[in-house]
Amino acid sequence: MVRSQGYDKISVKRGVWSPEEDAKIVAFVSKHGPSNWTSVPKKAGLKRCGKSCRFRWTNYLRPDLKQDTFTSQEEDLIIKLHAAIGSRWFIIAQQLPGRTDNDVKNYWNTKLKKKLSQMGIDPVTHKPFSKLHIQATNSQFLILSHLPRFLVSP
Repeated sequence: MVRSQGYDKISVKRGVWSPEEDAKIVAFVSKHGPSNWTSVPKKAGLKRCGKSCRFRWTNYLRPDLKQDTFTSQEEDLIIKLHAAIGSRWFIIAQQLPGRTDNDVKNYWNTKLKKKLSQMGIDPVTHKPFSKLHIQATNSQFLILSHLPRFLVSP
């Protein structure tokens, strides 16, 4: 069974959204609400696919989104939650009103990972690098100690 796409791939516009397209989607969603995204492009007069319209609305055009930079309290909360539950961006974003999972993920990958690394903390395990290095050295020693002497170079 093949599912219909609901749009003609050839006539679908790709790339950067224009201010006119943004205005059309904002006007349509303001009037009709954010539902049935597959029909939104046609009804709003856009040459985009429904997924693209939903993504644009959810991550950029919603009126309740925060557009300003992350606060230090938000950074601390993201770091604490990432240490506790990992990269479950949707759950982390639910704790930050006005932030999307996409915002949080992008901020983590571009700023917070680098910040933790510069502080000497591994962004994956949230432990200091020095402890990880000692653990790695000890495990390498254990592995090497079991190899025959002629395979281990001095």
